[in-house]
Amino acid sequence: MNDTTEGRRVQLGEDRLVEIRDLVQQLGRPDQDQAPRLLADARTALLDLLADRDDLVRANDEAAEELALWTGAL
Repeated sequence: MNDTTEGRRVQLGEDRLVEIRDLVQQLGRPDQDQAPRLLADARTALLDLLADRDDLVRANDEAAEELALWTGAL
């Protein structure tokens, strides 16, 4: 998982994205003995991506509200 800043998660770093992209390649041609490990890594990657997505949606909502307040739309 990622570090947090003021209670918020930090967007996935480039190194984690590279790891996830490499995992996708491994999933395309798994060895039978590596399947359980790949499944666990894939689950962790999905959780990271979903958490990052939720944080981005939340940040977008906050930015939209701040913009609406600033422009007088709210």
